[in-house]
Amino acid sequence: MGIKRKRKIRIEMRLTEDEHDIFLQRMLDSGIRNKDAYLRRMALAGYILRLDMSEVRETLRLMSSVTNNINQIAKRANETKSIYAADVVRLLDEVDGLRSQVSDVMRVFGKVRKLSEL
Repeated sequence: MGIKRKRKIRIEMRLTEDEHDIFLQRMLDSGIRNKDAYLRRMALAGYILRLDMSEVRETLRLMSSVTNNINQIAKRANETKSIYAADVVRLLDEVDGLRSQVSDVMRVFGKVRKLSEL
C-alpha cells in the first residue's frame, strides 16, 4: 500500500554546482532544514523573513522588572503609608531604560516594515 500524500504534484528543478551551493546556504540561513519546505515557502510567499527577537525578549524582561518594582512599591506604600525617594528614583531609571529599549525595538520593526514593502 502506497503512502497517501497531501501534495501530489511534483516539480523538478536543475541547478549547477554553484547554484546548488548558494541554494543550500540560503536555505540554512533561513532556518529551514527541509528542501521541499524551503522551495514551497519561496515559491508561494516569495521571501522568508527571519527575525532576531532578542531585543523584544529583553524589552519584555525589562517590562516585567519595572512592573514587579511598581507592585513592590505600591504594596509598601499601602502597608506603611510612605515610600522611599530612592525607590522612586530607581523606578524612574528603569522606566527610562524601558523607553529606550522600546524605541530600539520600534526602530527595528520600522526597518522590517520597509523591507517587507519592497
